[in-house]
Amino acid sequence: MTIRSDTIASVAQNSAPRDAQTVDGRGQFLIPGLWDMHAHMEMTGAAWLQLHVANGVTAIRDMGSDLDLILKMRDDTASGRMLGPRIFAAGPILDDAPGDWPFRMRVKTAEAGRAAVQLLKRRGVDLIKVHDHTPREAFFAIAAEARRRSLPLAGHIPMGLTVEEVVDAGQRDIEHLDNWTLWRRCTENRVYRSDLCQPLFEMLASRGVWQTPTLAAAAEIATIGTPASNIRPDQIAYAGKSLKAMWAGNQSLGGTTPEAIRIMRSRGEVGARVTSDMAKAGVRILAGCDGLIAGFCLHDELAAMVRGGMTPLAALQTATINPARYFGLEQTAGSVASRRRADLVLLDDNPLADIASVRHIRGVIIAGRLLDREALDKALAGVKAASQQ
Repeated sequence: MTIRSDTIASVAQNSAPRDAQTVDGRGQFLIPGLWDMHAHMEMTGAAWLQLHVANGVTAIRDMGSDLDLILKMRDDTASGRMLGPRIFAAGPILDDAPGDWPFRMRVKTAEAGRAAVQLLKRRGVDLIKVHDHTPREAFFAIAAEARRRSLPLAGHIPMGLTVEEVVDAGQRDIEHLDNWTLWRRCTENRVYRSDLCQPLFEMLASRGVWQTPTLAAAAEIATIGTPASNIRPDQIAYAGKSLKAMWAGNQSLGGTTPEAIRIMRSRGEVGARVTSDMAKAGVRILAGCDGLIAGFCLHDELAAMVRGGMTPLAALQTATINPARYFGLEQTAGSVASRRRADLVLLDDNPLADIASVRHIRGVIIAGRLLDREALDKALAGVKAASQQ
């Protein structure tokens, strides 16, 4: 393979130019750079941009952050002023949540919703996000204006609306499997039945609606940062004070009792089976983390998909070619082919044999820049030090 600047020039075996930097990848496995399709950089700060990269994540979709902050990060990483993944940004979430929920631009009316979309379009966001508390009239105005402005609409299903209503309005991505309850209509005696869900899955597939299930977040939301968490302490060490405060805030809403933990972990397990069944029905799936430890959580997400019944290949595609397709970039990103952006990860082991191999990173190439294992370890050390300040 030959890379020139930030682009794969050729994947054929050929002799390297005399002045080229060469990498011997014999016995190793090259995959496209990973995408995290549900991040919140306002919650974690700029230091975590390198944490993404050190874990093989070369692109993220930020699903709610201060507008000036995330656009600056996007510009800084795109220009090379800052090492970090390629950023696709929603800007602030458009809803009217009670209290002081973060990442918001408040909209109460249809007029305010239209104006917010117009403002975000002028500022150059890549998509629009709605949430649980987006008012009904505001939602439909936001959806119509986003469609007029050619902006993808993603997010939660607002309270009081149905799956069918948001799909008919043009929402093309549902986050968290509707807070991990999308299968409510597909249960019998509180047990999920895939056969009852087939009409729903077929509708979502036929309408081209994406799903970002955030399975690892479901399993950990009630425990992360507590002794009951399954996330290793060496990973928790990357979390700063603001992120830990966010975890505690989420847990104050949902609880950390044994029953609350059981319910959320059960939702993660059932959600993994639902995700696999949807994928088999043709629903398009995206991998995303939402507030866990950057990069590490994406590896966990892919593992959860495989436990739910997806093949390692199908799971890997949710973090590579599928995000590129979501943004209409499959001709320039998301695969190892000529004329694609040179965002690549070199692994020690074959991820198609064992999805856990995505954790065994030998090197990362981001926009044509090679970071070997030594450079990745240095980046990890820098992020950990910054998080402890």
